[in-house]
Amino acid sequence: MEHQDRIRDSIEYIEERLKEKIKLEKLAEKVYLSEFHYHRLFRNMVGEPVMEYIRKRRLSEAAKELKDTKRKVADIALDYQFGSPEAFTRAFKRMYGISPREFRKTNMRICYYAKANIALQRSTSKTALHMVA
Repeated sequence: MEHQDRIRDSIEYIEERLKEKIKLEKLAEKVYLSEFHYHRLFRNMVGEPVMEYIRKRRLSEAAKELKDTKRKVADIALDYQFGSPEAFTRAFKRMYGISPREFRKTNMRICYYAKANIALQRSTSKTALHMVA
């Protein structure tokens, strides 16, 4: 199995489990690499550490839920594996510059953090951002 295929497979695994606890050890094991080698490959191909990628993807998906549903911020925070609503709010504000509640109340547009595309990453070394209302 090629390294690109391994990282692609791990990204699919991550995407299917954004609402679950994800450990670096398990990701590396899934693609038959050591944690060190997996982390290094992921960072080289995606452009950032795997746990940072997961955090940004969770925040992005949570932002979509904030806009599309009436669910409580606390419930969304816990669904996406943030330890508390406060931790979620801090992370959300750090990424988007606005609190989850303020975001929900406004029609503000933000850049959602898209799923990594390894083919794209090879040419740009940055994960694509998509503008969505």
